[in-house]
Formats: sequence, C-alpha cells, structure tokens
Amino acid sequence: MLVGIASGETLFNMMSLLCHEVEALASEVICSVIGVDDEGRLSFIAGPSLPGDSQQLNGIIIGPNVGSCGTAIYRKQPVEVQDIENDPLWENYRNLALPYGLRACWSSPIVAADGRVLGAFAFYFRKSRGATDVERLIVAKCVQICAMAIESTDARSKLNELAFFDPLTGLGNRATLRKRLALVLQRADEMQRSVGIFHVDLADFRAINDLHGHSVGDVVLKRIADRLRSVASETDLIVRLGGDEFLVAKTSSAEDEDFKAFARAIVDGLSGRYDLDSGERISIDAVVGVSNFPADGKDQDTLLAHAETARRRVKRGGCGYALFESEMQREQHRRRIMQRDVGLAVDKGELSVVFQPQVDARTITVGGFEALLRWNHSEHGSISPADFIPAAESNGAILGMGAFVLREACREAARWKAKLRVSVNVSAAQIVESDFAGLVRDVLSETGLAAERLEVEVTESLFIQDLAAAQMTLREIKELGVSVAIDDFGTGYSSLSTLRAFPFDRIKVDRSFVSDMVKNSDAAAIVNSVIGLGRAMGLRVVAEGVENDEQVSMLRLLRCHEIQGYLFGKPLPIDAYAHLTGPKSPRTFSSAMPKLREI
Repeated sequence: MLVGIASGETLFNMMSLLCHEVEALASEVICSVIGVDDEGRLSFIAGPSLPGDSQQLNGIIIGPNVGSCGTAIYRKQPVEVQDIENDPLWENYRNLALPYGLRACWSSPIVAADGRVLGAFAFYFRKSRGATDVERLIVAKCVQICAMAIESTDARSKLNELAFFDPLTGLGNRATLRKRLALVLQRADEMQRSVGIFHVDLADFRAINDLHGHSVGDVVLKRIADRLRSVASETDLIVRLGGDEFLVAKTSSAEDEDFKAFARAIVDGLSGRYDLDSGERISIDAVVGVSNFPADGKDQDTLLAHAETARRRVKRGGCGYALFESEMQREQHRRRIMQRDVGLAVDKGELSVVFQPQVDARTITVGGFEALLRWNHSEHGSISPADFIPAAESNGAILGMGAFVLREACREAARWKAKLRVSVNVSAAQIVESDFAGLVRDVLSETGLAAERLEVEVTESLFIQDLAAAQMTLREIKELGVSVAIDDFGTGYSSLSTLRAFPFDRIKVDRSFVSDMVKNSDAAAIVNSVIGLGRAMGLRVVAEGVENDEQVSMLRLLRCHEIQGYLFGKPLPIDAYAHLTGPKSPRTFSSAMPKLREI
C-alpha cells in the first residue's frame, strides 16, 4: 500500500486493494471507504465487495443522523450501529443497506494530520453485531493508511492544478495550452477541419490595477473568465496566458466567416461595464487577434505568433478584432527594423528638433515654444513620431533620444534674446527608468538656460506606470525651478486623480477636443470644464490643435490662457521663427490675423 502511495497509484485502486486485503483477514467484514468534500457532501471512493449501487451515497450531506458514515464524519468520532433496522441514525437510509443483507455498520472517521476529516472507513456486517477487538485493531491501522492515501492524492491533484490551471480564474494556463493545442490541431488535421486561434487582450487593463488596486483587478479578471466561458462552447480550449491575456482555440468545419462571428461575440461579450459588489464600476474594452489553422500556419508556435500579431494591430486602434493577414507579418518585420534603426538614430545624427509657438489667447503674443523631435532616416526619409516614438520606447532608445531633444531645446533657447519659455515632451520611461532630474540639472548647467524658462510636459500614463517614482522625480525637477505641464489632458484614465497626484503648473487640452469643439457640444463642454478646472486650481491652460478663427473666438470666450496650433505656425526649425525670438521682436501674430482684433 505504501508503495502505491509513493508511486502515485490512483486512490480508487489503492482503497480497493486495501478493502480486499482487510476482507481476507476478517472474513465476516465488508469494507468501504467514503470521502467528503469541503461542503460536507459524501462521495463513494471504494467498496469492491459492497452489494447494490454504492454511488447512491454521492452528494448526501453529512449530519447528526446520516447513517454510520455521515454521522461519524459529522461527529468526528467512530459510530457503531449494531442494528441498522432499528437504529434511528439509519431511519432515512435503511434502503441502502437492508435490501442487500447488511445488518450492522461500524464507521470510523479518517482524519488528516491537521485535524480535517477526510472521510470514513466502514465495516459492514451481515448480522447484527458489534466489532471485535481484532477488527478494532485492523481499523486503527486502516484509517491511518486511508488518511495518507487521500492526502497524497489531494496533494498530487493540487500540484496538477498549479501546473496546468490558473488559480485565479480556474482556466487552463500556458502548460495546458501547449499540451492540449497540439492535440486539437492534430485532430483537426485528421478530420480536415479548421481551427481558430483567438488571442484576447483587455485594453488599458493595467490602469484598473493601478487606480483601483489589484484586488479589484482580480475580481474583474474572474468576471472576464466567466464571460469568456459563456461565449465559448464546452468543447473550446480556453486558457489564461497571464496578466490580462486569454486564448481560445475553436474548431470549425467552416471558413473564417464563422471565426469572424465568434471574434465579434468575444468582443461584445467581454467589452462594457462591470458593476462590482463594492459599488465600483469598471469599463473594459476587449481586443481579439485571430489566426486560422491551417491557412495561417500548421504548427502552434506560428499560429500563436500570428494571432498575437493580429491582436497588436487592432489594439493600436482601441478595441475590436482583426484576422491575421500576410501584410501584418511584413509590418511586424518593418517594426523590428525600425526598432533596430531608431536605436542608432542619435549616433548617426539623423535626429533634429523643431519648434511650434505657443501664444497668449488674449493678446496673441508668443510666450514660448514647444520643442518636438523629428527623425530623418538615411534611407526612408522622414519618419512620423507616431511610428518611431513607440519603437524607441519599446527598445529603450527613448532614453538617449529624450536626452538629445532636451539638450538641443535648452541649447537653442539659451541663444534667444527674448526670454521665452521652451517646453519639452518627456516619456514616462525617462522619468521612471533613469535619473531624469539629474539630467535636467546637468543640461541647465551645460547650456546656461535659466530653469524658469524650461517646462517639461508629461502625460497621464506616467502616473499609471509608477506613481511614486513619478511624484519623486517631478518634485526634484520643480525644486530646480523648472515648471511641469500635463499634456493631452482629458484623454487619460482618471484625469482628476492625476491632477490631485501632483502640483502641475500648466494643463494642455488635447487637440481632439479642440478640433471638434465648434461643431460638437460634448467636446465644447469638455474644453470648458478643463479651462474652468484649471482656473479653479490656479493653473494656466493651453489649448492644442487650434487651426481656425472660430476656435480662437470660442477659446477666448471660455477664457483660455494660451493656444497652440497650425493657425500660428507649424513645427519648424527655429530659424523660421527668428523674428519672434529677437530682443526687439513684437512676438505677435495679430498683424496676420486682422479678424482677431475685433473679437
């Protein structure tokens, strides 16, 4: 028996063998082993010589009058019934014993080392009698063996769960995926059927953990898993890859039209509002990338990679789904090349800095410039910041590029005769992963630029990544005399929380609201609210993306402080604005905008 426990033999086989061996020693005895779950429900484990259907015991709740076994487990002590027909403990269960000639039953609880009752070991007799001294000695040894076997089996079961199942959601994990997906693909190939691989991700889920806590995030992930189960069928393979990523493998006899419908069902089923028991309300957007076996690949590594590529494509646009296309693979290759090249851009001298004016909304006088980075690739020409900034952030090149633009902007501003402000965008990676305050201190010392003329612009994503590090670094910067602005305000995760997190000097309203404010009342209301909020908190507000006189008129009526946009100048080399940086320059655009004088 001990060999069976050590070798991992099944509990049924071990307990059946034990019953047979005991019955060979005590010829008048019929043995059984009963288990009990955490909810107090009985489950039949073994009883090879018991007559009748022993499975009728399954699901019975233990209690003070539940036969011999149910009562022994409930009382946590042996129960000896010498006359089943007349004993009140068996009143509701005599039909399980008397029709099969069982007249007496002695049951002893099986107790674990920590005191938990794991089940019961029972002796049945075909005549009314009690147990003998020899039988009592046998039972004393048997309950110890049963406890060892059950605990060993439970431990192996838990290890198996840890190895193949996600403890939070109960779904399979990556090990399950590797083991089962290979079989799914093999069967599909034999049956000439297709398999859809659905890589599911949750947009901006990290913000939920950071803003509401990991306990709330865990609750949401459990809800997501439940919804995913309800969308999928019982035959689908569903796993949690880790974090907020899941995967579903679905076999179908049809082409990708069915897979499109299923991808849409996942997006619709998972996206939306989640009302939690705590009263909190969370909104989720789901992203799904789909690859198709065998059309997009015949091995699981290729299929998983293609599904992830499709998922990344659609995630850049927000939520929804996308099916893998060969163009995505080419795009992925181009992205890898860009990540390689962007790391060399500083050393190859391919970077430059351009400047865009920021003007006073009332006087239309220039108060400063925003410095913006540009990359002129030696082979591919001008590369959009929307493309190369994410690439630089992903491979760490943003640290060198950020230092370059800061140094160039300060060096250029130090040459201006007019004491204008210069604003520099700073990546979250620069704040969190480097000594950015030390860099600012060194650059100001090198260039001779007065600290009060420098402003760094950060986005709300910085505070989502590492609030403590962000606060500490920005405080060090402000101690130097440098001002701090929050860029793209209103598009982040929790704008008001961000404003409470740090004493900013300036708020920049995102261009998406400004561009729509004339024709869209909701956008106008948002701009108005931000400007009002800024005034209430004593912060100056800058509106970005101003391109026409109507926007200027409305921003003036709303009492916005500063404006920036193509109406006053595109991002250009500073030489294009030499007339605004000189010592006697009027630094005003009003001569080119006669309509504004009348506003």
